[in-house]
Amino acid sequence: MTRVYVGSGEVPPSGFDVRLVLGEHIYTGSSDFQQKFGSPTTLESDWLNLAAAVFAVDRGLQRGAREDISRRIELSVPIVNVTQIQPLLPEIERVLRSLSNDSWRLIVRQQNGVPESTFSAQSSGGKTLLFSGGLDSLAAAFEFGGNSHLHLVSHITRNQQTRSTQHELVTILSQSGLTLPHDQFFVSSRDADNFDHDIESTQRTRSFLFMVLGALVARRLGHEKVLMIAENGQLAIHLSLNHARVGAFSTHTAHPDVLAMMQHILRTSVAVTFELLNPYVYRTKSEVIESLWKNLPTSIPVANSCWKNTRLPGGTTHCGECIPCYVRRIAIEKHGTDKTAYARDVFSQNVPSLPPTDEGRRNLVDLCEFVVRFKDQSDLDLMSDWPELYSPNMDAAQAIQMYRRASQEAVAVLSQYAGVAPLLQ
Repeated sequence: MTRVYVGSGEVPPSGFDVRLVLGEHIYTGSSDFQQKFGSPTTLESDWLNLAAAVFAVDRGLQRGAREDISRRIELSVPIVNVTQIQPLLPEIERVLRSLSNDSWRLIVRQQNGVPESTFSAQSSGGKTLLFSGGLDSLAAAFEFGGNSHLHLVSHITRNQQTRSTQHELVTILSQSGLTLPHDQFFVSSRDADNFDHDIESTQRTRSFLFMVLGALVARRLGHEKVLMIAENGQLAIHLSLNHARVGAFSTHTAHPDVLAMMQHILRTSVAVTFELLNPYVYRTKSEVIESLWKNLPTSIPVANSCWKNTRLPGGTTHCGECIPCYVRRIAIEKHGTDKTAYARDVFSQNVPSLPPTDEGRRNLVDLCEFVVRFKDQSDLDLMSDWPELYSPNMDAAQAIQMYRRASQEAVAVLSQYAGVAPLLQ
């Protein structure tokens, strides 16, 4: 187990592997929050500190290979409002395990300060959308921004591509006649002893941070109705592609179970009765982007879907070999030509002849295996193979039909490539 102590500069007790200082090694977004809304309350600061610490540790502790991909993490964080947050720790740990498939143990230490007593904001009836700069959140901004008061909330690190992409997409929306308020929050980290702040690229707890930021903004704006995280059902439900990918090889950043747990946690803690929902949970990515293809086609190459966009050759925006890139490309090519700048065009290669260790080959083989199973198997067999479909927070029948449509879309696109078509047999 890796033990991490987050503090304000004090010397931690013995036994910790990593020491991180708030404001020195961890940037919590509090300065952006203060600039937009005034000084955060102690409860808001507690949540910013906790979420930023989780995200920093997730990025700074490298996973092992294959069977060692899961990590065991203990994180100690200073909190003022201990009585409000400590009872929620078991549920928060469950969320983090669902997101990252690591073992998390959270410890909160009593910090000096005055606990938040009461908080009130005038209800405005608006909605808050978590705006990542990807196609799905862009589609939601376009779909829901025209007939409601929609406020966009973004998280940024030092990654200039993400920052500039979000700005460019907001500009494109504005030029189309849809001017929406947009707030960016800088939450990032720096190297420390025994800590390389961005060594791990998966960043699976980013959605935990994202939902906390969205909840705090919704709270200040008086948005008591809806907090939206928009992600297509393929990647929101994110069934494992095969048995080898069960566990930490598959992430659940917007899974209905995660959203239900986070809704309860945030409602209980910040005392706002909003609904945390994903409007696209039963849509394929192709279905999600249809409105963009018809109305804002120039925005599609700009929006970013890639997990690896910080480590790409110049002139490219997507790696072209990760699962999100494949899902994106299939969705776009279902409608027409994909103008995205991919670093690699795996679809045009003779995939079966690539080495088994080739990441692009491995990902595409697994995706095609998944596609064939949803094309051929009965609903009963699918429920047996993926028992996670039995969830009180999800309609299994709708989920299966969504995946069947996604499989049909994938077959229609991939069968056009001679080096990929054999994988669909």
